[in-house]
Amino acid sequence: MPFSHTKIVGPTGRYGARYGMGVRRKVLQIEVKQRSKHRCPRCKSLVKMERIAFGIWRCPKCGYTFAGGAWVPQTIMGKTLATEAAAKQGTK
Repeated sequence: MPFSHTKIVGPTGRYGARYGMGVRRKVLQIEVKQRSKHRCPRCKSLVKMERIAFGIWRCPKCGYTFAGGAWVPQTIMGKTLATEAAAKQGTK
């Protein structure tokens, strides 16, 4: 097995010594969040979502396609608005 040069820098090791450490740290945070497991809004399963395009996501399990954030399927603001909408519907 060859020696790995990406133990600390993770997926940003492909950039080598280019672009500076600050930029590569930001890219690392974004890519780790993007490729982690997220909960599907329809089937509620915890899976790795497929990013179709900028802000368009698909659940590989049920095939549900939905709009979300650019780098994560559901943004913090989207979660906040969803809980407010659910609370508003519950009071009617």
